[in-house]
Amino acid sequence: MHKITAYFSTPGKSADPAVLEESFRNHYRDFRALLTANNSALDLMAAMELALTRGRPFGMAFVRGQCTAMTVNVYKMIHNLQQISDGRYQDLNPAFEKISARIEEILARQPEVAPGEYILPLSQISKEDADAVGEKLANLGEVHNRAGLVIPAGFAITASATQYFMHSTGLQDEINRLLKTVDLDDIEALYTTSARIQRLISAAPLPEDLERQIMESYRSLPEKDGAGPLISMRSSATEEDGSGASFAGQYRTQLNISEDSILETFKEIVASKYGSQAIIYRHQRGFRHQDVIMCVGCMVMVDAAVSGVMFSRSPRDTSSSLVEINAAPGLGRRVVEGTADTDYFQVYREDPTEVCHRGPGNVSTYLTPEKQRELAGIAISLEQHFGVPQDIEWSIEDGGRVIILQSRPLAQLAQGDSLLINDSDIRGKDLLMRGGLSVSRGTAFGPVFRVRGNLDLLEFPKGAVLLVEHPMPEWASLMNRAAAVISETGHAATHLAIVAREFGVPAIFGLEHALEHLDNGTEVTVDADSRRVYRGKREEILSRAVPPPNLMVGSPIYHILEEIMALVSPLNLTDPSSPFFRPSQCETLHDLTRFCHEKAVDQMFTFGKMSGFDAKAAKQLVGESPFQWWVLDLDDGFREGFDVKNKYVSWDDIVSEPMKAIWDGMTVKPWLGPPPVSMKGFGSILFRSTMNPSLDPAVRASLGNRNFFLISRNFCNLSMRLGYHFTLAEAYLGELLTENYVSFQFKGGAADRSRRFTRVYLLREILERYGFRVEVKLDALTARIEKKPKEYLIERLKVLGYLLIHTRQIDMVMGEQSMVDRYRNSIIGDLDEIAEPEPNGGG
Repeated sequence: MHKITAYFSTPGKSADPAVLEESFRNHYRDFRALLTANNSALDLMAAMELALTRGRPFGMAFVRGQCTAMTVNVYKMIHNLQQISDGRYQDLNPAFEKISARIEEILARQPEVAPGEYILPLSQISKEDADAVGEKLANLGEVHNRAGLVIPAGFAITASATQYFMHSTGLQDEINRLLKTVDLDDIEALYTTSARIQRLISAAPLPEDLERQIMESYRSLPEKDGAGPLISMRSSATEEDGSGASFAGQYRTQLNISEDSILETFKEIVASKYGSQAIIYRHQRGFRHQDVIMCVGCMVMVDAAVSGVMFSRSPRDTSSSLVEINAAPGLGRRVVEGTADTDYFQVYREDPTEVCHRGPGNVSTYLTPEKQRELAGIAISLEQHFGVPQDIEWSIEDGGRVIILQSRPLAQLAQGDSLLINDSDIRGKDLLMRGGLSVSRGTAFGPVFRVRGNLDLLEFPKGAVLLVEHPMPEWASLMNRAAAVISETGHAATHLAIVAREFGVPAIFGLEHALEHLDNGTEVTVDADSRRVYRGKREEILSRAVPPPNLMVGSPIYHILEEIMALVSPLNLTDPSSPFFRPSQCETLHDLTRFCHEKAVDQMFTFGKMSGFDAKAAKQLVGESPFQWWVLDLDDGFREGFDVKNKYVSWDDIVSEPMKAIWDGMTVKPWLGPPPVSMKGFGSILFRSTMNPSLDPAVRASLGNRNFFLISRNFCNLSMRLGYHFTLAEAYLGELLTENYVSFQFKGGAADRSRRFTRVYLLREILERYGFRVEVKLDALTARIEKKPKEYLIERLKVLGYLLIHTRQIDMVMGEQSMVDRYRNSIIGDLDEIAEPEPNGGG
């Protein structure tokens, strides 16, 4: 190797041809390995960016896996470049280590719980204590201590207490191990794992000092009938009841708990963090398990004559002037589970009078017009206090006192058209059912699947319409699988309705006799907007469906990936001619891949010249072309018998299939030269030259202004740069689909920002039309196709070849829409003769 290095440092000096041939083979092997790693890195980068935009849930396993694979591939590129260049680019190592360490730091970051009291009385809690006691209890304390409303007497067992308990068990590592191995699509395995974790927690002993503090706090509560009171114990996990995620019904609440059951119930509620529906909910909403710490509220039971849920504004329209109230006799549990016959009231906000009442009338004795006005006034005051519409649980005692049990931000119905379909448009026999309440808007199609218990739940197929008698909270574990929900009972205030709205799953509740009329397996279209169910697939209805919400946006895992992508995706090193194109300027993994790719090509291109090795020296292509081209034969890209000492190569000497395809596209239509430029367009060029000296064509690199092909029979790497344009095209065409790909990068232009961007958008439209996966960032475009047959990719390479020639310099005339339209139509007209557009492509 020293011998080779010595010869490389002496341009033009020749070595033993056999030694040089072996050295070139090693360089070529490392070069191909570098390209493979580069392609893998770009694929991983695209997948990570797609995860941020497509709206499907992803967990930390995905984020960690992608980051690990990404850094491994970038490290391989650096290693291979060092091999090719004899260690010339050692400065890449500290740049890589700095970026990797920053990514590791983000991945390892854990939520911090400030040490604090294990017990806090509700009378001392306010909204600022959300980190200590969870949003639910913090809001409840705020309701009492600042909004001046009545809540039950009680206390909170804090996040510090739960962490103390969990640390004392030593179970967390085992729990993490179980969670990492569970398949969330395997409901049975999920239930088994969930049950195992909950048993482990429930069986663990509490620390004695924590036991003592909990029981002392209980005994400080006011007695009832000369004895300790029965209490309710409610979950209040951190992140629960936030404005972004309600966690409605996901954790356990226990009522009528006596003194001897308090400690066991506390552990059961802590364990309910790992309930199957809660695990799925967190995954769907982008929460890590460690982001959520369970706190528990202990409150004296209310002697409720009437209980219910009210919305300070309609969840269908937050600009409405109505307060909505659902109520039933007794405790509110059956109201939120949807198992009680409720009375429903609408009350004007401005002049609190009843405008609507429907239901069995079971609560009319207690919910008089005066009490309705009082409830409406409370709802409005809480909305004003918290600054957003509220979803409020309440009870009324026998004596008429209103007690607030919970107040959280109102989850709205999905936005979208709510047009009713004219029944005359649908044949009568296709309308299976109508009625009920639209509790989550939208339309969906799927086979009906009835769920009556856990055994049915385990068999629920993905994409089916969930049909139930009651909207129990535990059915929420199916929200990631259900196309729609139909329930015979229930209303918009149930926990399942809230979760359905969050997930954007259309739902009709209160559809009586649905179990009788809808058979298992019947394919139906559910139109929750018009509260109708149709037989079969009704495209005219489904076409109104709005895209589901991106549940990940704003979540902790989403933020982690966003932060990591700032160290992965931005491309700052775009111009190889710039003096700033060097390792110390690499700020992202993308910069490192770009630098490695460019310098690897440079090394391969100059190998023959540096070693005086004619067989691997670049040859100038001879032929009719408005540009100059150089070709380097990496392996069998020239015909057999070609004279390697010749400085020129003709078209007939080329046997590289991808290069020939690109060249065919370049020459299939004559290039008429640059478009005529207006004075305005010409002025933008001059202005850009003065603003960005790194783009000055006078700043040259060894290959900066050359157009060159690196080829073998199945491979081609093309680099083009004329003036302000920079383009890379690369392809491998083999017999194995898994190895085949075409990639394309384009950046730059001479015109101003608006014109350059317009050209990039035009390129995106055209490339998508022919099946490319395209990503655009500012004026940079990348496009890829992988794993397609060779014949298909040859057509796409011809498309690229055409675009490489015919879109040059058109950015200067992109200031006029008529010119944009003219070039679009002309280009597409030509390209449609070259390649078949994709049925779902752009254009």
